[in-house]
Amino acid sequence: MSLPDLSIRRPITTLMVYIGVFLFGVISFNLLSQELFPPITYPQLSIVTPYENAAPEEIETLITRPIEEAVGSVSGLRRITSTSKEGLSLVVAEFGWNQHMDFASLAVREKLDLIKERLPRDASEPVVVKFNPFELPILTLSISSSERTPVQLKRIAKKWFKGELEKIQGVASASISGGSDEQILVNVDQAKLKASGVSIVEITDAIGASNLNFPGGTIKESFYEYLVRTLGEFQKAEEVADLPVRRDNLKESKNPFLNEENLKLPSNRLILLKDVADVSRTQKKRTSFSRFNGLENVTIAVQKQAQSNTLKTVNLIKHKLKELKEELPKDIQVDVVYDQSKFIREALDGVKDAAIQGGFLAFLVLVIFLRDFKNSALVITITPVTVLATYTLMHFLNISLNVISLGGVALGVGMLLDNAVVVIENVYRRFRENPGAGMTEAAAAGSNEVMAPMAASTLTTVSVFLPIVFVTGIAGQIFKELAWVVVVTQVISAIIAFTLLPMLIAKVGAKSPLTQRDIHEEQRQQGVVQRVLEFTSRPIRAIENAYAKVLPAFIKAKWFYLGVVLLIFIFSLLILNSFDRILLPKVDQGQFMVKVDLPVGSRIEFTNKIAGKIENFVSGIPEVKSVAVVAGSSKGDSTKEIVERIGANQAQIVVTLKPDRARSTADIVQNLRQYFELSSGRPEILPARLSYVLYDSAFKVGSENDAPIVVEIKGPDLEELKKLATKTQDGLGQIEGVYGVTNSIAEAFPETKLIINKDRAAYYRLSVTNIAQAANIAVKGFTASKFKEQGNEIDIRVQMKEGDRDKFSKLSQLFIHSPLDMDIPLSDFVEFKRGKGPSEIKRISQERTVEVYAKIYDRGLKETVADAQSAIDRIHVPGRYSVRIAGEKQEIQESFASLQFAFILALVLVYMVMAAQFESLWQPFLIMFCLPLSLIGVAAALWISHTPISVVVILGIILLGGIVVNNGIILIDFINQLRSQGAVLEEAVIQAGKTRLRPILMTAFSSAIGLVPLALGIGEGAELQAPMAVTVMGGILIATFLTLVVTPSLYLGTEEIANKLFRRSKV
Repeated sequence: MSLPDLSIRRPITTLMVYIGVFLFGVISFNLLSQELFPPITYPQLSIVTPYENAAPEEIETLITRPIEEAVGSVSGLRRITSTSKEGLSLVVAEFGWNQHMDFASLAVREKLDLIKERLPRDASEPVVVKFNPFELPILTLSISSSERTPVQLKRIAKKWFKGELEKIQGVASASISGGSDEQILVNVDQAKLKASGVSIVEITDAIGASNLNFPGGTIKESFYEYLVRTLGEFQKAEEVADLPVRRDNLKESKNPFLNEENLKLPSNRLILLKDVADVSRTQKKRTSFSRFNGLENVTIAVQKQAQSNTLKTVNLIKHKLKELKEELPKDIQVDVVYDQSKFIREALDGVKDAAIQGGFLAFLVLVIFLRDFKNSALVITITPVTVLATYTLMHFLNISLNVISLGGVALGVGMLLDNAVVVIENVYRRFRENPGAGMTEAAAAGSNEVMAPMAASTLTTVSVFLPIVFVTGIAGQIFKELAWVVVVTQVISAIIAFTLLPMLIAKVGAKSPLTQRDIHEEQRQQGVVQRVLEFTSRPIRAIENAYAKVLPAFIKAKWFYLGVVLLIFIFSLLILNSFDRILLPKVDQGQFMVKVDLPVGSRIEFTNKIAGKIENFVSGIPEVKSVAVVAGSSKGDSTKEIVERIGANQAQIVVTLKPDRARSTADIVQNLRQYFELSSGRPEILPARLSYVLYDSAFKVGSENDAPIVVEIKGPDLEELKKLATKTQDGLGQIEGVYGVTNSIAEAFPETKLIINKDRAAYYRLSVTNIAQAANIAVKGFTASKFKEQGNEIDIRVQMKEGDRDKFSKLSQLFIHSPLDMDIPLSDFVEFKRGKGPSEIKRISQERTVEVYAKIYDRGLKETVADAQSAIDRIHVPGRYSVRIAGEKQEIQESFASLQFAFILALVLVYMVMAAQFESLWQPFLIMFCLPLSLIGVAAALWISHTPISVVVILGIILLGGIVVNNGIILIDFINQLRSQGAVLEEAVIQAGKTRLRPILMTAFSSAIGLVPLALGIGEGAELQAPMAVTVMGGILIATFLTLVVTPSLYLGTEEIANKLFRRSKV
């Protein structure tokens, strides 16, 4: 017994099954995690190794190269890059997209364990961090006040926000940046230090040794055991100044330079810290400035836990913020800088609306074709049931509800009606041919008649999506969920079309047997609605009449017309080849960043001043909603903060634009660039260099590497690399549409080298360590201990006072206390040498590398890359050096190669399905000609919509491979049926075309028009699906009309050729 027969005979059972499906779907929908995009595992590990105060060359030699050599032997490694800068080695290992990153992380750690002994003892242990650029904070808050100091703001952020937010279910961390910390500053006076005979190292040692509590064991007495504790921690900040640092016993001193006047001073006097230094509670020296809309602020970035629901987590956070605002001081202002849940809601609502609107448009198409509301409604009923059943399977497949997966649902809304349309049209055709048999018989017979070809057409759609699972790269990571969702919707819709729909037609649409005259009389007597439907169906009848005349004429001159179609196809290929190629569609997120770089060594105050000028100008742009400024970086200790730290000479200005604006983000940035770099605004920001980062891709982060053109220059010598980089920059800068050409060469850092005369130092019994330690404490400062107060830890910092170290000449007069109890100036045993050293050394694949970055405005990537390659070819490159274009071009080549494999595999699978259905090897080839016909429509649609070719467009073409062949399957299957019933070849071909015209047009128009809302690209993130929808729409519409004449002609022509060959072989 077939599925339609079973469902019609057991209507209550069928109904209960689908009510259960409905209930499970509603429950699953509420359980689905709602995210912006699918979870993406980025195949990259970062190995971070801090080595304080080491120069870049030392970092490269002692740490970076050994790590590169060790990690380079890990299996699955694709590329290794490294950056060596002052105090830090960063090695990044990139793996293939199919690599299991947990296993890769273990393998890297094992390799690092083998080389730990080779690394410097003073260096920190290498830390392996999983890198994911797509893991953005779910919420970013700004805490500001016009009445509070940066220290107070940060303390409020720690006290009121950080701890409370991290307690919320689903929150992983709440990171604080900006503001300032408090410190107890011990400003040592060199003159007093010298007079007392105390060294600066003694002060740090005395503070560290005095400020601690220490366990002393236990004492047993009688029946009790008493815990012994030594308490020495400071209880009040004022106690620090009263700390004894030395007993003054000048008469026992061995210092030969002491005079009689010194010896007359009182002996055995305690020297307190306040005798040689000014101790004050103050704000730490600013290393960063942070503002939001002009107000000094503290920023809190909230990260969610893996697998937690973003919308639910953000709702919990906002509820907690409401509670906190009631308790906070009135002057504290809390602003939401970034809310990922808002984008998720808007994006999901946009795709949901597109799916609903698409379903409604498809319903109108069915009403026009079927001229019956009730029957059209029966077809539409499968849509919510299919969608809810899809949600159930998404829950069990661990697929979240995101823009991509919902896009798959929206994409499938039009397609999932195809089976139902063919079933209901065939059922009513059978009913019209034999009305006396009744609707129940017609429902069973009509459904069974088309079940085999429709099952095959569903399998072809499934076949084109399964190969996407094998697609690697970012495209595979993004669109795997879309592929699974479409596969699920198609399979479920086919099952529903052959179970629920026949049962509903048999029961709800049942009619008593009517004569043909009764049917016409019933139609004549219906009211205004029917007359409207009659009017709207006139174009359909016109198409049917025209097709009845065109098809015989086309068949009569088939070889001529087939030649014309071939020429059009070739012309379409030429058009497609001329289109620009990009990796992913650009998404105008209404946000961009201005990166400010001043000469290395610039003070943070000067950087902040320049950033403020830019901030003031940007804030005046009418389209600007908010401006967030960060100059420099807070000195956080976490690995993430260390890696992302920017220098005191750098600032980042993030600009958020209003949603209802006339100009695009790219246009605003271009005008801003022209003002600051090419016109009157330039003198205001000298000597700053500006670069601009557009957040125009949903899957990239704001860094220079996001430039579409990246040129890698490799070789052994840094000076030669700089020369080649300069020539490359000059060449790229002359190309039309190219701007913002920069390179990865970090500006040399000004430095003063202290070259120690070891013989002279030994004379005073001073080692290199003694000298370096004293100089470090005096100039840079040293945290000797921490003062604990109300749960907070405040640094106790020892440093020479500003007046003793503010000039180069004073540095040479810095006194070092020797073991001989003598104070010796640095100039006695140290030579001072000023110069510049590289602040950063970059390596790719274990070779020194310089990268040149270039951005593009209002020009295609394909032709710009071609001009860039020509410019590079004109550069003379010495031996052992190489210059190549990477960046987006490389990503496009890799992704397109992977998609090409998926496309070929999809075609093979589609052919295999059709060959199995028809039990023929040549008829599937005829049907496969539908795909070239669809490319004609694709070329026209992309040209009209000005859509470049991207990964999304290629996926749309792959999808077409499973859709457009369905029309050919329906046609050829019916031709075979007519021929098996004794029809003549040409008569069968023409009759099949006429009979199947209406269901083919219905499925084509319902699928294409159902995609119109998605093609318009309205809503957050909709730009990702729009090119696919445009591709599929164009391909379906053109391929449908051409298939109706080309497939019958090819069928007839090949049969005639086969018959002639058969007759010749018999002769």
